[in-house]
Amino acid sequence: MALQLPSEIKTLLEDICTTFGATLIDTVLRGTKELMMLELYIDTPEGITLDICEKINRRLLEVSETNEFINAIRSIEVSSPGAERSLQYHWQYPRNIGRILEITYAQGDTQNTGLFTLVEANSEFCSVKEKNKSKRKSSENEDTILTIPYNKIQKAIVVLLM
Repeated sequence: MALQLPSEIKTLLEDICTTFGATLIDTVLRGTKELMMLELYIDTPEGITLDICEKINRRLLEVSETNEFINAIRSIEVSSPGAERSLQYHWQYPRNIGRILEITYAQGDTQNTGLFTLVEANSEFCSVKEKNKSKRKSSENEDTILTIPYNKIQKAIVVLLM
């Protein structure tokens, strides 16, 4: 059976992150009840620094002295979400302008997935242009900009090109 992070612990983690100006993006609890490992993925509009990760880690060490659940965790890692985690907040989009995103979004009753270059992002929506697979030499083939409200985006992941 997979380990579950109690809701009061998640709230505690969110509060600690907020204290240092970060948002808790995701948590992963691994291992066994006797040997738990916790991964915290945090972010800010400016990105994550090692300093913020260290401060949160030190605060969790202090909390472990009085919190039985946190004390039972043998390893805690605090880091940025990395490219493999979906963007969850509108403020994560602007720093990815110019990058390719794989976006799954709702359009009416259908769900669409595609590769797009992010060209604009504000607090309401993002604007993207679809990555063309074919290169036609037509003046009609200008890049079409698609505007997607964030509430229609189900998943958006930065694609790393090799």
